[in-house]
Amino acid sequence: MKMKKIMQWVMAAILISGVSVFTACSSDDDLKKENYVGTSALVLIAKTGSIDYFQQIESAFRAACQEKGMQALYYSTSGDNAYEEQVEAIKQLAEVKDKRIKGIIYVPCHGLNGESADAVVAAFAKKHDIPVVLLDSKANANSLARCPFFGTDNAAAGKAMVNEVKANKVAVFAVKNSPGIERAEAFKTLKPGADIYPCGENANSDIQAVLSLYDDFVFMNGTPLPAALDMLKQAGKNIYTFDIYDEFLDELIAGNLKFKGIMAQNTFLMTQKAVDAALAGTSQGEIVPTFFIDAFTINDDIVQPYLKFYNKPTAPVIDKLAEKIVGKWMTTDFDGQPELTNNKAVFTFLSATQAIVSTSRADYSAEYEKWAPRLETKVAIDGNKVTLTGRPNEHLTVVYGMNLSSIAAAEMKGIFKVAGFRDGKAVSDDTPHAMCWERITADYQQAILGIWEGHVTSDQGSEFDDGEDHRWEYKADGTYVYYRQDKNGEWVDDVNQMAEYFCDGTLLCTRWKNVGKGAAENREWWEIESIKDGVMKWTALRQREDGTTYTATFQMSKVK
Repeated sequence: MKMKKIMQWVMAAILISGVSVFTACSSDDDLKKENYVGTSALVLIAKTGSIDYFQQIESAFRAACQEKGMQALYYSTSGDNAYEEQVEAIKQLAEVKDKRIKGIIYVPCHGLNGESADAVVAAFAKKHDIPVVLLDSKANANSLARCPFFGTDNAAAGKAMVNEVKANKVAVFAVKNSPGIERAEAFKTLKPGADIYPCGENANSDIQAVLSLYDDFVFMNGTPLPAALDMLKQAGKNIYTFDIYDEFLDELIAGNLKFKGIMAQNTFLMTQKAVDAALAGTSQGEIVPTFFIDAFTINDDIVQPYLKFYNKPTAPVIDKLAEKIVGKWMTTDFDGQPELTNNKAVFTFLSATQAIVSTSRADYSAEYEKWAPRLETKVAIDGNKVTLTGRPNEHLTVVYGMNLSSIAAAEMKGIFKVAGFRDGKAVSDDTPHAMCWERITADYQQAILGIWEGHVTSDQGSEFDDGEDHRWEYKADGTYVYYRQDKNGEWVDDVNQMAEYFCDGTLLCTRWKNVGKGAAENREWWEIESIKDGVMKWTALRQREDGTTYTATFQMSKVK
């Protein structure tokens, strides 16, 4: 994976975008340049400036100092154990005689034998009465024990990933001797079926050796994803990462839903908080939580600094979306495949703030029945993101999210997810999916009312294939009556415990329970192709147990 330009340990100060940035070691002459006299400054002493994580921190630090009109004095080491270079940075700062340094943000690093610059930093700060804020890693020196600390809880971060990974049996790869191992072990405490593979230089062959054993792969690395990325893509595996960006962001932007997302340490917010704490002289630190970047959230404000850092494009805001979205829309494609009729839903936008949603899903259960005929929802539009929130009952809340990429007169596309909450507790999966909707102009809600009779033959592929005539009476209150003929040819109603339906646009959904204790709920889904001259035609895209699909049809005549 392409790395950003590696930081060099240079001998002179440089001026970048009007912000003075020192990289140890600087000469005394540079430190005393007239340009710096009387100007307030903040210091960041970091480590391993060659990796993306600390380059993000540097970028955030520079931006924060520029926003506050301060000079940024930045020092980074050439490696994770180069504590001597941090000591050298303090020696350079000791040559500064004025009071312009308002705070030091310090990322401790330790030598191979445990040596650190902690005591040197503490002594300098005490001598010059400069507040110190610890970032990313805690210090060992007692003299820095009360300094505010801003960082990430690696164990909590590993556990947070469990909320995103759906499979139980997962391959987790983590770089040896890194926080990735700590995250991976925390992940496994909540997902015991996960197998951890510490990886190093042979990561590609390690992944290839277990490629056929898992569908989900999680990378708890703080380094770029290995070259096995192409291998995983070709194999169609689900991929999750921790702090791995660049090409992965490309895949999320492109809408590749096999790339599930990135668990991100919030380096930009963390560094901003450290700057604020240093200037305020506060003693209160904070563990800044991670967040998840996926195809749905890729253009959210919290992700923008990462897209800018990696020079990635953001989606342009759709012009006049609030006007264009008004109307009735039905789902047609799901993750690039035609949507089955038993999963379709209809969204009717009455305005930019109100919408009606009708859905009856095949994967219903007693916990979340997913039966919502003409559910009233509140709509919020933010950029290209449309959020619909409805309450089917006093206990259940349903949130539909659309992150649209395009909208035309007859079609709109985007990333979609839905979440259900019962008494505040999540009861449904909110995984993002690629979705396409078509604009519906016909609405058969009134035309379907009355009694209809139909007869099917075996070559039509319908579930009603019994060679008999059937009758249904659709009533305005959302109930229906099913009639059958007795042995004398008389029509008699077949009483059920429940017989309900709704028709929204062209989508027709029914559900019923047969008479008897413990009778299970049954459902059927159809699309009304047409109602004309007393004839109603139905069609439905179904799926067989082997995964193949077929089109079922049914025709009925109005009973006068």
